[in-house]
Amino acid sequence: MGSYQVVTLLLIFVHIDHYAQGGPTGQYFISTPTNITVNSGHHARLLCTIGNMVGTCQWTRDGFALGTDRNLPGFPRYLLAGNKENICDLTIDPVQPVDEGEYQCQVSGGHGVAPISSAPVTLSVNKESGQPYIVQAREEDMME
Repeated sequence: MGSYQVVTLLLIFVHIDHYAQGGPTGQYFISTPTNITVNSGHHARLLCTIGNMVGTCQWTRDGFALGTDRNLPGFPRYLLAGNKENICDLTIDPVQPVDEGEYQCQVSGGHGVAPISSAPVTLSVNKESGQPYIVQAREEDMME
């Protein structure tokens, strides 16, 4: 019976060690993105809210980092939305077929806190038939 009480005290100590003032001590996701299908030309919002945020939020599309600025330079239709620092929702307006892909919300670590990443999610775009969408070729895509 005595060894059972020691184990119980150890588990309580470990549980308390990971919490401070009633909440987790490391950063964690309050909301995470989910797979979404959007009609071309409409608005999309991928949710990502962080608790105890220490690091900097960013999104990736197909493994490519989009940046950490709220306005995401180079992506004029993309915006890190939210009126609070811990809200890192990604909005795309208007959505275009080129936006299809796998997205992930990531938060860097810092001050002894580990970085975190959401599970990857897929943005699918329904394209209206009869409307061609032209993507400009890059030099490395050209054939000689």
